[in-house]
Amino acid sequence: MLDVLIVGGGPHALTLATLLKNPCFQSGSPHSEVLDGIVLSKKKSKNGRAKTAGKNRAKQTQAGQEDEPTAHKDMPSCPPLSIKVVDLYGEWMTLWEKQFAALNIPHLRSHTLVHTDPLNKKALQEFVIEHERMGELHCLPEHIYIQDENAFFNDNRLGKKDKKKLSANSSLRKSLYFSLPGTKLSMDFFMEQQVQKYHLESILVRGTVDRIIPVLEPATDVLQNQCDHKRALYFKVVLQSGEAIESKQVVMATGPTRTQMANIPSWVTAISESYPEERLQHTVQLMHLHNVHQQNQPHVCQKGDRLMVVGGGLTSAHIISFALQQGASQVTWVMRKHLQLKQFDVGDIETLVGRYSHVEHGIKLDGLAYLRQFYNERSLHKRLIMIRQARKGGAVTPEAYQQLQPFISSGNLIVKTYCQVSEAKWSYKDQEWAISLSTSERWSGDRIWLATGCKLDVTQDSLLSDVIKEFPIQILDGWPSISENLQWAPGCDLYLMGQYSALQIGPHAVNLAGGQAASARIAKAIHYKHREPCEKCTALDTTQAEQTQKEAYIQQMHGLMWL
Repeated sequence: MLDVLIVGGGPHALTLATLLKNPCFQSGSPHSEVLDGIVLSKKKSKNGRAKTAGKNRAKQTQAGQEDEPTAHKDMPSCPPLSIKVVDLYGEWMTLWEKQFAALNIPHLRSHTLVHTDPLNKKALQEFVIEHERMGELHCLPEHIYIQDENAFFNDNRLGKKDKKKLSANSSLRKSLYFSLPGTKLSMDFFMEQQVQKYHLESILVRGTVDRIIPVLEPATDVLQNQCDHKRALYFKVVLQSGEAIESKQVVMATGPTRTQMANIPSWVTAISESYPEERLQHTVQLMHLHNVHQQNQPHVCQKGDRLMVVGGGLTSAHIISFALQQGASQVTWVMRKHLQLKQFDVGDIETLVGRYSHVEHGIKLDGLAYLRQFYNERSLHKRLIMIRQARKGGAVTPEAYQQLQPFISSGNLIVKTYCQVSEAKWSYKDQEWAISLSTSERWSGDRIWLATGCKLDVTQDSLLSDVIKEFPIQILDGWPSISENLQWAPGCDLYLMGQYSALQIGPHAVNLAGGQAASARIAKAIHYKHREPCEKCTALDTTQAEQTQKEAYIQQMHGLMWL
C-alpha cells in the first residue's frame, strides 16, 4: 500500500512531489519556518529577537548566498515515503504543454522567481544562465498605448495625464527577476532540471482516475453513535482500466477543467435550434480537439470565417490570435465588463512588490496587508468575497493586448465592452448564427467560441462523490471548506490543491505560487503524520503556534511576490 497517491501530473503535483521525495524537507521544527516552500533557520539579532524572514533573505542575497534548504539536527529522521503520481498522459506536465500549444501561448504569465521547484527559489534563473537561454525570456513591455476607451489598467504608477499609458520601470523591465520565461524554456526546466534532479521520473504512472473510494475503519459499539469519529483507513483509487491502487493518503492536484465543469452561459442552453457542434465550442473543447490531433494542428476555423469570442480573460486573447492566424476574416470580442489589463492574475506588479498600495472595497491591496487580513478572517463567506474581489474576473496581459492592437486598428478585431449576448439563433438556410446583443446590436457569423472559464463546483466533480457521501463538509457556492492544512475533513486524509484550496490559500491558489503554498502545507501535514510527533512541537502554546503559522504563510507568499 502506498503512503501517498497524487492525482494529476501538472505543476502543483510536481511541486508537492519534490517536497515529499526530498529528504531535506523537515518541517514543524520550532526553530525553523517554511518560507518560499523551504525551511530556513531563524537567526537571532543582537537584542535576542528573531529576525524576520524578509531581512534574512535580503542579507543572504547581499552576501551572495543561495537559498538552500537547511537541515536541523534536532529533527527526528523521517523514513522515506512511498509515493505514486497517476496522470492521464503518464508524463510530467504533458497536459500543460498541450494546452499551451493549443492556444499558441508564447510564455508563462508568472516571472522567473515563481516556478515549481520549492527547494531553490533561484532554480529557474540558474537554469537560464547555465544553458545560456536568456533570449527566451520575455521582458515586461515598456510602453503600451491603450486604444480601447473602456480599457482599464489597475495601476497607481500612472498620473492622471498618462492614465491611458502603461509603462514599466526600466530597471524592473530588464531585470532577470521580472522576466517572463518562454513556454519551451519552462518545459525544459520542468523536465531537465527538476524531474531529473529530484529523480521523479519513476513515480509517475499512466492512467485516468475514475473513483476515489474511502475505506472506512470498522465501526465499534462506541463509534456507532458518534459519526463525527468516522475515519478512513485508506483509499481505493479506481482507474478507468479497472486497476485499483490503495493509498493511505490521496492528494487531488487537478483543477475544474473538465468538460462538465465548463461555465456555459444561460443563453447557450436557451438555443432551441439544433446546430453543428463545431459552430459553438467552449475553450475546454477546443483544447481537447488539439490534444486528439497530436500530429497535425487542427483547423478549428476556416479561412474567411466570422467569429465571435465571448469572455474577457487571457484565454480569450490567445484564441483570438489563434483564430486570426488560421485565417478568420473578422473576430468580434464580447465581454460583459471593461477590458482589464493586468500583468498578473492578482494585483499589479508594483502592488505586489509593495512600493505602492491602494484600497479597494475596504481592502488595502499591498500584498502583505491583504494576506494578513485574509488569513485572520474567520468567516469563509467573507474570504470568498475577498477572493472574488482580488481576482476581479478575467484580465489580459499587456503584451497579449499589444499583439492584438494591429488587428484592432485594421478592423479585423472589434472589441465590444459592457456587452453580453441576449439571444442566439442558428439559421439552417444561411448556415450562420444570428445574435442579439444587450447593446441592441445584432451580429451574424460562422462560429462562436466561449472563453468563459470553468465553474468551480466540488459537488460536480465525480472523483469526489464517494468522499462527499462518507465525509460531508460545508460547501460555499461550490467551494469546499477544507482544513487549514488542506485536508478534506478530520479522519479523511484526502488533500486538495489548486482552486479547490482557495478558501485557505487565497486568491492565488490556482497560480504557481499557490501551488508552492499548498505543497508546503500538505507536505508538512503528511510528514508530521509519517513520523512520531516531536515533544517540543506538541508542547508549544496553541495560540502562539497558530499566530506563528499565519505569519509564516504571509511571509511565504510575500517572498513569492504574491503572484
